[in-house]
Formats: sequence, C-alpha cells, structure tokens
Amino acid sequence: MRKVPPSVTLVKKEVYRRFQVSCLVFGFYPRHINLTLLRDGQPVAEQELTGGEVLPSGDGTYQLRKSLEVSTEELKKRHNYTCTASHLSLDNKLDVSWESGAERVHLSTLSVLLVMLLILILFGIFICVKRRRCTFS
Repeated sequence: MRKVPPSVTLVKKEVYRRFQVSCLVFGFYPRHINLTLLRDGQPVAEQELTGGEVLPSGDGTYQLRKSLEVSTEELKKRHNYTCTASHLSLDNKLDVSWESGAERVHLSTLSVLLVMLLILILFGIFICVKRRRCTFS
C-alpha cells in the first residue's frame, strides 16, 4: 500500500481587515488524515473553523485546509498557534507552530536598541565637548 507523507504549513493572512490563520496540509496519500489547529496548546473548536474538506490535488495525493478568523486585537495578543497532523505515513504527529504578537516584540526590541545607541552617541558627544577635545568640521 502506497503512503505519501503530508507537508504542513501554517499561514497568516489579512482578509478584509481581519486575519485568518490557516493550516494547510497537502501532498498526502492515503486520503484519511487528522488535522487539528491548536491555540496555546488547546484545540480550537470545529465550529470556529472554516474548510476541513479533504480534496484531491490532481496528482494522486490529497490536500486539506482549516482556517480560523482572528480579530486584529486578538492577533496582537501573544498566542501560540499550532497545526498538528496525524497520518498513516507518519511515525509521529507533525507539528508546525507560529506565535502571534512576536512581530511586535521584535520591533519593540529593535526600537529600544536604537534609542540606547542614540543615547550612547549623545553621551559621547557630551563628554567630548566637555573635555574640549572634539573638533567638528
């Protein structure tokens, strides 16, 4: 019996000022697969998800998508989203994760570092002027 393992991708995209977090599973055979979207380690209720129908890919394998609509406010909070796939071709489940709010944290860290660098430069100029050793041409 032929077994082809799935590829799993977790995608975040903006749709009409709201966001969609989607689990995409593709290229698997046989058809039966279990796909779960977790938020902070807890399964998202099926009623909150769209999609969920296994479809043929046209190359003899199958694909599946499950999506969750998330508000901008919710996306700013730090949540860990995980796609978990279980399939006959896999010895263990396959997990792919993404953490919302992480982009803001990285941007905040960069901003703090730039402000600290500016303070150091200004402090250096102040010391230089105070000692009267600086020449600005």
